[in-house]
Amino acid sequence: MPLALGAMLLTVSLTTAAGDVDKLALPRPVIEAGLKKAGCTLPANQAEVIGTERLSPRLEIVEVSCWRAAYNAGSILFAVPEHRPDHAQLLTVERWENGRVRRGHSVSSPGFDAKTRTLSSSHKARSAGDCGTIQELQWTGWHFRLLNVWSKAQCDGEPFEWDSREKWQVFPRQASPQEGLGRDPEASVFGRDHAQHED
Repeated sequence: MPLALGAMLLTVSLTTAAGDVDKLALPRPVIEAGLKKAGCTLPANQAEVIGTERLSPRLEIVEVSCWRAAYNAGSILFAVPEHRPDHAQLLTVERWENGRVRRGHSVSSPGFDAKTRTLSSSHKARSAGDCGTIQELQWTGWHFRLLNVWSKAQCDGEPFEWDSREKWQVFPRQASPQEGLGRDPEASVFGRDHAQHED
């Protein structure tokens, strides 16, 4: 993952040996239904299982290619019950879009940490990787909930990768020491100053 060289979370990608991919191959109708529901742009005959990882004692998470662009690629994720690939479920993931948390199905350049059941996503705004978005999500037992978002809009040559992301955090919004003085305390409690979740 280009934005996160040396970062453990983003380098633990969903990978598996070729023989294991064959064993975990999802039924074609399941993949095609997932591609359609997620609005994937990759033709069904080009979509493939990229990798797999243990999600829980009886569930595997399986990554399937969904779209490709100039500097990024996206995938959809399925929760697959052990020995029952025909019962695979397309997973919902939250993502940061125009200052709001929205739900969808595809994720850009995913990485998965099986120990913490945390999903990461990186999206480059240009090939140099000096701007874009990094997101971190947590498995809830039903879907991946957005935990943190870092976004760097300026493509100025300054590195934007996992180890240098903190100053660009946009969600949850980090309050400065002076922020909030003289303001209505209920404004932040009830979310008027924060991003809103939308289904």
